[in-house]
Amino acid sequence: MRNANEDQSVSVSVSASVSASASASASPAEDRQLTRRLLMELLVMVVLVVPICIYEFAVDPVRRGFFCDDESISYPFKDNTITPVMLGLISGLLPLVVLLLVEYVRHMRAGELATTVHLLGWRMSAWYVELFRQTTYFTFGLLLTFDATEVGKYTIGRLRPHFLAVCQPQLTDRTLCSDPANLHRYVENYECAAEGYTVADVRQSRLSFPSGHSSIVFYSMVYVALYLQRKLTWRSSKLSRHFLQFVVIMLAWYTALSRVMDYWHHWSDVLSGSLIGVAGALITARYIARFFDSPYESVPGILSGGLRRQNTSATLQEEVCPTTPPPYSANNSYNEDQYCSKV
Repeated sequence: MRNANEDQSVSVSVSASVSASASASASPAEDRQLTRRLLMELLVMVVLVVPICIYEFAVDPVRRGFFCDDESISYPFKDNTITPVMLGLISGLLPLVVLLLVEYVRHMRAGELATTVHLLGWRMSAWYVELFRQTTYFTFGLLLTFDATEVGKYTIGRLRPHFLAVCQPQLTDRTLCSDPANLHRYVENYECAAEGYTVADVRQSRLSFPSGHSSIVFYSMVYVALYLQRKLTWRSSKLSRHFLQFVVIMLAWYTALSRVMDYWHHWSDVLSGSLIGVAGALITARYIARFFDSPYESVPGILSGGLRRQNTSATLQEEVCPTTPPPYSANNSYNEDQYCSKV
């Protein structure tokens, strides 16, 4: 059996070889391969952005009918508690700040801020590269969640709770929903008077399902919580990390609640959007960022595939119970089986 010094020397040699390979300049072939990979991933990002732009600027939502006496779409119009700008700050800027701070602190603690790597002919700080990688994972999952939400919105075309207040529908016979004869009437052909509202407001009033605020904010905050669980270690306090996770999840929860409170969504819209966001965060964290892998599996080429796992049961049995007893065993009363059990 190898002693502790031999194990330590092997570990040091592996670490040294990894450091040497990371700091070495990449060959032209490797640079070309990396360039193709970066261009392909950039193309994927562009492809994911295109449907969002098409839906937002070129597609009208499905035109659904309604009952004039439907109380679920008869609520008054209210401004957003969480505006789109605030949503962008919470779901976009806040996660990027968290990624930046955590990656900087991790590399600073490890004394690796000065470590550099060669990337496409440029010498860059290693923590810059890691920050870019984590940001790419987060953005990719965010775009996937956004695309899934847009497909639901424009395919279903569900009316918002304030639809009647914004649209102010006029029927083809020039009557109104408020007329007694139309109280229980199902209306499909109508025009929106929309006095005091814009065309964009009327269009938005048909995009209730699922809640975009809920899906995006839950994706971002759940992803940040999983990232903190994986990356952040706070030796001075065991509960600080979990407190931060609670805070970001509560941000998502309050944002989702505000959509029902402001009459912009039905509760089922918010529930569906939240589930889409959580599912997107879990899929991205599990299969793309690989937060749930063990630390050894997350190091490619070293322990995940570089070193083979050996069956040590036979080796241990041989070394714990040697076939030949030690020389001094002949002078005591233990036979071979008793000697092995004694050891």
